[in-house]
Amino acid sequence: MKQLEDAPKEKSRALAVIHDDEGFNWSELLPEEDAVGYAFMTKIVPFKDTRTEEVKYTNRKVSAQFMKNRMYQTWKEAKTANRWDVDRECYLDPKGNIAVDPDSVRVETLTEQIEEEEEARQRMWWGGGEDEGK
Repeated sequence: MKQLEDAPKEKSRALAVIHDDEGFNWSELLPEEDAVGYAFMTKIVPFKDTRTEEVKYTNRKVSAQFMKNRMYQTWKEAKTANRWDVDRECYLDPKGNIAVDPDSVRVETLTEQIEEEEEARQRMWWGGGEDEGK
């Protein structure tokens, strides 16, 4: 902290270069005389899920239970506030979205949905089509 207090108040700039910027001449925007130092990065590798299936299932189940709890809180609040929509025959949250009755949703269904989303995210990062195993 002492170094920051003693240092003169100067403006500083940061520069981030992504892969598509490699051919751009940054010296026009940031002159060389303003350069303080340089940092180099290696290739960014996307996240690859290395957890065991048991850990993945436990994390998905906890997330699903949290989602169901949020649904319950929203539904309970809408029911207490008596925000019943006659046209759609359901309760609405303060923003006008449908508040789902938590008894109509199973934790296992939410867990499966989370699993599908995680698998889709892995396919997006690492390539491969949905019909890859067929």
